[in-house]
Amino acid sequence: MTDFTLTLADLGNTSAQNIETLFAQANGILGVRASLPIPSTESSPGSFINGFYESHEIVYGENAYGYAKNHQTMVKLFDLRTIEIAIDGESEFSLLEQDLRLEMATGILSESYRYATKSGKKIQIDLESLASHANRAVYAQKISVTALNFSGAVKIGKKARHIKPEGISEFDPRLKESSADLQISGNRYRTKNSQLDLFVKFDDFDETLSLAESQTFTFTQLYHLSRLNDFSDVTYDTLKMQQTAIFKDFWASSDIEIVGDDKLQKGIRFNLYHLFNSAGRDGHTNFAAKGLTGEGYEGHYFWDTEMYLLPFFIYTQPEIAKSLLTFRANILPQAQKRAAELEFAGALFAWRTINGEETSAYYPAGTAQLHINADIAYAFELYDNVTGDADFIAKNRKVIYEIARFWMSYGFMSARGFEIHEVTGPDEYTALVNNNFYTNKMVQNTFYYAAKLAVRFDENLDEALKWSTAANKMYFGYDEKRQLTQQDDSFLDKEPWEFDKTPTENYPLLLHYHPMKIYKHQVLKQADTILAHMLFSESKEQIARDYDFYEPLTTHDSSLSRAVYGVVASKIDRNEQAYDFFKAAATMDLDDRQGNASHGIHAANMGGSWLGLIYGFAGLQLENGQIKTSNHLPKAIKSLRFNLLIRGKMTEIFIKND
Repeated sequence: MTDFTLTLADLGNTSAQNIETLFAQANGILGVRASLPIPSTESSPGSFINGFYESHEIVYGENAYGYAKNHQTMVKLFDLRTIEIAIDGESEFSLLEQDLRLEMATGILSESYRYATKSGKKIQIDLESLASHANRAVYAQKISVTALNFSGAVKIGKKARHIKPEGISEFDPRLKESSADLQISGNRYRTKNSQLDLFVKFDDFDETLSLAESQTFTFTQLYHLSRLNDFSDVTYDTLKMQQTAIFKDFWASSDIEIVGDDKLQKGIRFNLYHLFNSAGRDGHTNFAAKGLTGEGYEGHYFWDTEMYLLPFFIYTQPEIAKSLLTFRANILPQAQKRAAELEFAGALFAWRTINGEETSAYYPAGTAQLHINADIAYAFELYDNVTGDADFIAKNRKVIYEIARFWMSYGFMSARGFEIHEVTGPDEYTALVNNNFYTNKMVQNTFYYAAKLAVRFDENLDEALKWSTAANKMYFGYDEKRQLTQQDDSFLDKEPWEFDKTPTENYPLLLHYHPMKIYKHQVLKQADTILAHMLFSESKEQIARDYDFYEPLTTHDSSLSRAVYGVVASKIDRNEQAYDFFKAAATMDLDDRQGNASHGIHAANMGGSWLGLIYGFAGLQLENGQIKTSNHLPKAIKSLRFNLLIRGKMTEIFIKND
């Protein structure tokens, strides 16, 4: 397989923490950052277990009824990579050279480092590692130490080091201290507040060797971390062989071949690689916003999963998609409890969560983003339509009914139609508005789907009639004079943001301006109305007018934005604009375009880059179980090849630019 190798030459920012993120290894349960074997002050080593979190009470200066009660933060656990080395008693080293090669075709990371002591003695450390997909409790390493220009005593120590809390030094609301004090009893580590258990089995190493010049010493280590105190006996070589076979199968169904732009070819494969690695597999975990590669956004699950990640999994890896949707079904009781707490019917899913409870302390850009309810329903429907998995939908249809019941109790019928007030749409720079177009469109879709299920299963028919009526009478704002879709009832009346007076260093705006300053202006953080246009059919002329109005007002401060605008640009035949947006999405982390890849990958954008190719360039549409495509390839892309799995049948799509 060609062009499946990532090296340092592919990165736009080779800072230590960026490298740790981008070369991180993960398997859906366990993630390990690719930190230096001999750490520097710039390093941020660590490992994570999906869904393993600590909780703390949220302290409000001014509290109110129904506010989220507790933080939940995925715990940064152990440094599994640091090697303690001394050469004839010298233990201080300077890094001379480093080389990293991530073989995405096999899921194996190979590294080589050269270090020197103050007296000039040089060693080479070669590492080979994997987070096993065959046994997801295991991180495995093969380590070689070579004496380059000396003969002498080399002391090697390698053991897991629990990372203690140190605090966050930079101001960024997307970050929070993630390491935690853990209660240790034997091989059990327990969080103090959330009372979650983690069991470990580590192959620690400590030995002093006598190495001759050019002699190499090699050893392997297996680190087992599991929520269950039950570990299998495995070997490094077996795990490596299994890993290679698993990734061969993954790429056979999920690879995308681009001819014409080698950088974008590598970019999309890098994105798909990380999507496969960080997705939860057990029905009790989901997909954290930064995957299992960093501590950004505290390891929380958002709407990102449903709207940006699940399309890729539904069309290529339906079993993973089923697991991610099962997580939502399993936290339905928490969503029902939350709706009841706020005195609404049905279920209200948390905006950001790990265990199903709301953890967003800032409700205007948190709980008020009620569209997550409709996003979840949309994802269930997409899975239903693409896979035809009738048993799964039959088992979990209550999720859709409960979401529809929430919307019936939250919205209301007016003289204009069914209206939904006091919500925040995808654009987090415009909060607490009436009749957000995206939200109303998604709720309309939820009502239609819930009614369809009710008829399919011959139940709740009285409710189904009410849902259908509400959907048919859903209110959508429209400015007849300007012939524009209204993002909400007030957006078009606001004062435009003064972009020409905003210095480049003041982006993202959320780090430099108070919400009151931002909310009163016409300015978008990300695609909102345009996201609705990506998902639903409108006239090409209407979409183009809305695109031309909203795109210049969009900062793209959110990594979720560019891919959506790219898909819609394809939809209105602006193929070269779409190409520019796709380039930004496909290489966002490789080029560190958002300036914070060190916090972890931008998972939703990675899913968005798949959308850019499949929904955008290939114009994918699914109608009654049948796929339709249209050619929107930009000039630079000569051809595009990919696979889709529709109702159990694999179909290869090939599009040429002629």
